[in-house]
Amino acid sequence: MTIEPNDFQSRLRGLLGLQGAVLTDEELSHTAERYPRCRGKEHWDVREYVRPTGVGAREYRVVRGSSIEDVYRSAERVRAAAVGTALNELESQERSGEAPEGSQLKGQS
Repeated sequence: MTIEPNDFQSRLRGLLGLQGAVLTDEELSHTAERYPRCRGKEHWDVREYVRPTGVGAREYRVVRGSSIEDVYRSAERVRAAAVGTALNELESQERSGEAPEGSQLKGQS
């Protein structure tokens, strides 16, 4: 499946807004850039990691299945969870045909 980066960002922003979450333009751009590298059909999930800097600091990464490739990282679990939920909904819409006409998710098959 393919989706243009701007359309992906717009749709992701809309789904995040439904959850009350807001990402910066930089975060959206980074997520759109990383998304095609995270192939698969498994659901998106949030994993907790210890950050390499800062004692006791945690980092939450949105990953697919058993992959170690992340699409989004945040120090806030709630933000990472919102991104994971939005990506799952975005892909669900694609599969069910609810996506806006002419858009398909890039990097998915």
